[in-house]
Amino acid sequence: MVEPQPPAPCRPFRSHPARWLGFAVLSTFLLMSEPALTAAQEAAQQEWIVISGGPALRFFEHGKADSHDKYWGNFIRAAVARLEQLQLQAEGKSGVTISWLVYRPAYASRSREERLDILPKIVDQANVLKIPLYWFDTTEQLINYLNAGHDRKVMPIGSLDYFGHSNRACLMFDYSTYFDNMSKECLHEKDLGQIQRKAFLRRAAVKSWGCHSGEDFSQWWKRRFGVPMVGAVGRTDYATASLPYLSKGAKWAQ
Repeated sequence: MVEPQPPAPCRPFRSHPARWLGFAVLSTFLLMSEPALTAAQEAAQQEWIVISGGPALRFFEHGKADSHDKYWGNFIRAAVARLEQLQLQAEGKSGVTISWLVYRPAYASRSREERLDILPKIVDQANVLKIPLYWFDTTEQLINYLNAGHDRKVMPIGSLDYFGHSNRACLMFDYSTYFDNMSKECLHEKDLGQIQRKAFLRRAAVKSWGCHSGEDFSQWWKRRFGVPMVGAVGRTDYATASLPYLSKGAKWAQ
């Protein structure tokens, strides 16, 4: 079986014009509920997915002692670093598809705030890496993609990385975009039942690079899918131009 390796210290991105995961498109996919795959089938095809949540608006964060997302691209450049790692690991393995999912509304809002054309910059990054880029606008669209972005009987998910805001109970795609310190679109631990168990390989590599995911969300994930999710107990820091690192006193757990 082709297995993605754990991240190591690590590179900007040719997608075709970015796809939009609108409900009208996703509703055409078949939702699969199939028996577990054999080892031979597992090795044939799999999808490695990287998800980028969105940055907070400076309108809400400016002036705070602990201000988030001074740079709009924290969760983009970290995703790029991981995508490049995955590309290296997938070299010569024709059965691996690497995909990048990005929460569009938060970047559109930050683009208006900064008067900067951010969305084309993200597309350019995907184009450099020749990675397919898919926008999602709602949690429902993300869940639909995980369930049926591909026929999960044929191409289950072998790797999943999340870069973005999170707390102990959810992944927050639009933190401080509409409401200060809050998120309207999130994947809550109680939403995990909407994702099919058989969407993932039995030995999938799953990691949330957000803050506090390892305190509760990871345990809900393991109970739901039987697949561990590595998450932080404590906070993560996106200050470097590579993968985020643990803040002082934090640790990885699953």
